Amino acid sequence: MREGQTLYFPYLYARQSELLALRAFRANYAIRDVLLPILEPVNRDASSLVRALNQFGEADDNAIVITNPYQHHFQAGALDDWTEAVEEAINTHAALIPGLLCTQATVVQEIRDFLARYRDRDVALLYLNARLSDTNAQRLADRGNIRFHVNLHERMSAAHRALLPRDKVVDIRDDFQRKARNSDYEGIEFFTDRHLNFQDVAAGFGDYTILGATFEAGGGQPSAVAIHATFKERGAVWVEHFVSDDVERDVGTVGEKFLQAARKLVRRAQQAPRAFGNDEALQAYANDVAEQHFPGLPKNKERQIYHHLALMHQLLTGAL
Repeated sequence: MREGQTLYFPYLYARQSELLALRAFRANYAIRDVLLPILEPVNRDASSLVRALNQFGEADDNAIVITNPYQHHFQAGALDDWTEAVEEAINTHAALIPGLLCTQATVVQEIRDFLARYRDRDVALLYLNARLSDTNAQRLADRGNIRFHVNLHERMSAAHRALLPRDKVVDIRDDFQRKARNSDYEGIEFFTDRHLNFQDVAAGFGDYTILGATFEAGGGQPSAVAIHATFKERGAVWVEHFVSDDVERDVGTVGEKFLQAARKLVRRAQQAPRAFGNDEALQAYANDVAEQHFPGLPKNKERQIYHHLALMHQLLTGAL
């Protein structure tokens, strides 16, 4: 673990579009001491995740990977095969940080077992309604190899959070206001300004990018296509929603709807380059509009994630 201070911790579910966004982002931005992703896997096939972890490890870039996932494919437990593949990557690369998700169902012995398994390396504990006594919380605060205490959704009591060393606390919030349908999104919404003041209370802050915290496995053909793009205004981060003109399932194709939304984004970003920046994801949208090309909905999601990571990186490094 390097001694620099990481600032921004995006929380991702390690699906293909998210991992591809991370891979492309790392190719264009130096992330060390600026950005450290937290990966909560939801897919039992670990091949893409392991490939991403190895890339981070080989570059000596840190990433937190949750070792006890519970959503989607892991709802029924049975992690044996998955764990073996992920553990091999963790054991190979010291830069990777194993994480334990502590919920209301987590017992103290599970935390002890996790800390014993990784006693010789940095780890992270992530708290979501964790039931800990004051004594247990203090003991965890005193453990030197717990590099990060991650407070999810502010679901840690103020008393327990106050016990934790400030230089190890990371607060993750869901800054994206999810709607039931793509057609329900409109206009501009405030996203966050925590990058301006988080250092008063924590070592870092994070969000769920433009995906939101609620995991959704995905569905069929959408009635409308939406692109959510974050931008800077008066120092804060806002998000603008660009929605296709066609919002009925039986009107137009998905490709046509994507281009309708993309045209709006490209026009706005070109009008306000100091607000949106000019990263590779925005350039890709502009190319699609120019060539009337539909890259597919997974690529649309990947680019939205990439743009948000790029915007946050540029804000934190003073590039934007």
